[in-house]
Amino acid sequence: MKIEGVFPPVTTPFDDNGCVAHNQLEENINRWNDTDVAGYLILGSNSESVFLTEEEKLEVVKTARKSIPPSKIMLAGTGLESTENTIEFTKKAADCGADVAVIITPHFFKSNMSHDAFMKHYLMIADISHIPVLLYNVPAFTSLNMGARTASALSSHENIIGIKDSSGNVEQLSEIISLTAEEEFCVLTGSSIALYPSLCIGASGGIMAIACAIPEKCSGIIRLYKEGNHTEAKELQLRLIGPSIAVTSLYGVPGLKAAMDLFGYHGGLPRLPLLPVTEREINTIKDTFMNAGFL
Repeated sequence: MKIEGVFPPVTTPFDDNGCVAHNQLEENINRWNDTDVAGYLILGSNSESVFLTEEEKLEVVKTARKSIPPSKIMLAGTGLESTENTIEFTKKAADCGADVAVIITPHFFKSNMSHDAFMKHYLMIADISHIPVLLYNVPAFTSLNMGARTASALSSHENIIGIKDSSGNVEQLSEIISLTAEEEFCVLTGSSIALYPSLCIGASGGIMAIACAIPEKCSGIIRLYKEGNHTEAKELQLRLIGPSIAVTSLYGVPGLKAAMDLFGYHGGLPRLPLLPVTEREINTIKDTFMNAGFL
């Protein structure tokens, strides 16, 4: 399976009582289906999956599966702290229709998460999983980095098909691409700020928060790059910087949801303990998108 293009890391809408609003999730996906996104990441970091029960997670996967057409790939975040629990949950997600398991690095006992520990963890999962595995490196949340050496070593397993690297480190991304050049291994950036330079060094696409609000602009960078129109691709990339910072490092998931509301998607409130952005912060986010020419 070739993982390429833009994948929004789908947020989880909640109703006024804090329950998952499945109808709103369906409406968001149906609207994204009309864009050029290649698929979706369900239960990623931006879905607030760490706040969902297992039952809620599986219901979200089922709802997404009903709304996602066969032409688009459904990635599902199935990584948990223990190897055994990850294997069990990956099987359940696959049974609910997930096409690919995206597995975050276990990190609670981070001082023990060595190269050898990662190798044992991911190889055991990949051996048993009925669906392909995509590695997920996100140091901003885990305070732990999967280096190029480990990603390269894991790439030789036939059921490990790629990595989502959200380190924002283009040097590391380029090293992973170089070391896995002989493998059928897809490297995707998790940073919208680095999408264009990542494509230039061989990345196959990106899984980026801002694609939940303006998917057409993210897909546009890939289209312009493939057309050889590097000047416009670079210009569009530069326009994405301010909004990307606003919905990731500055305001996080609450800011992303606010941005989605601005563009007519169902963003809504985050789940506690995340607090919603203030009215003043919403205006700042709106100004950021307006200054970039997206609103």
